[in-house]
Formats: sequence, C-alpha cells, structure tokens
Amino acid sequence: MSNMPKLILVAAFAFPLVAAAGEGDDADLIKRLADSKHSLTDGIKQAEKASGAAISAKCEVEDGKLSLSVYTARNGREKDAEHNTLMELSGEPTAAEWQPKTEVFADKEHIARSATQLTLLQVSKLSLADVVKKASAVQKGTIYSAIPTVKNGKPVVVVLFATPDGKSATVNVDLQTGKAAK
Repeated sequence: MSNMPKLILVAAFAFPLVAAAGEGDDADLIKRLADSKHSLTDGIKQAEKASGAAISAKCEVEDGKLSLSVYTARNGREKDAEHNTLMELSGEPTAAEWQPKTEVFADKEHIARSATQLTLLQVSKLSLADVVKKASAVQKGTIYSAIPTVKNGKPVVVVLFATPDGKSATVNVDLQTGKAAK
C-alpha cells in the first residue's frame, strides 16, 4: 500500500466529518432551493476566482435563511493543508449577486474537516467543478451539496441533488476513477 491511501484512511478516521447536507430531513432546504439565483457550480466558480481551489460546496439553511457555502484552499490543491490557507465563502444565493463573507479557518473542527477534504481531492485529477459535471451526467435535478469523504475505503465526492419531485438523490463520484454512480 502506498503512503497516499494510508494518509487518506488516517485522515478519514482521525478527523470525523460533519454529516453532509442531505442526511436527515432536507424537505425545507429542497423547497428553498427554488429561491436561489445562483447554482452550486456558480458558487464554486466565483469562489475559485477569488479564493483558490474549491474543495467542497453545499447549500444549507442557516439562521432561517438559504446559504451557499464553498470551502477553498487559497494556495491550491498542490499545497498540503499545513502550508495552505483553508477558508469558507458563505452567503445568501437568493440575491441578484452572491456576495459571500470569507472566513479563514482557525478552529480545530473546520481545519480538520477542510484538511481532510483537501487531502481527498489531492488524490484526483478532477476539480470539484469536474466532479459536479460528472454527477450531473447521471442524475437530473438541482445539485445542493458536493462533499469529499471516504466510502468503502475509496475517496469519493458525495453529490446531492434535489429532484423535480422534491426528493433528494445521491451520486457518488470516485475521485480516482472519475466514475459517477447512483
């Protein structure tokens, strides 16, 4: 086993990941997505222009409002977490212009989560935008979350969709093969 898979497994067990949007009851979130003027892909592109490589993105209901959040690694995916600036751009996607606030992570929970997400994306040639595009090819609907994690010992991005019938659907994109599967 090479050092990279060991690092991924260590990261997956050493840093517990917060449940991704989509686990539990998403009915309220899915209803509110219709009010968004900006897609998850729009947020990823805007965040990357301003703040480095996107490493995860999601929509969620926060303080009673719809929020679009993108985690980034300011110095790109080439630099490890220790030599990078890990941050979040977050704001309401319901306005004509998405004007996110930027937070550089200083707390253990966010640093651990974003470091794990960065590490998982480092084993892939795919960007987060590429992953979202691959997932869209196998599932119709509105994407509201793209979070890297480890499933069955493999690095994947779990991509969540709001389907036209108001339900949630999941597509896992394997970060090493690029295959997207429901």
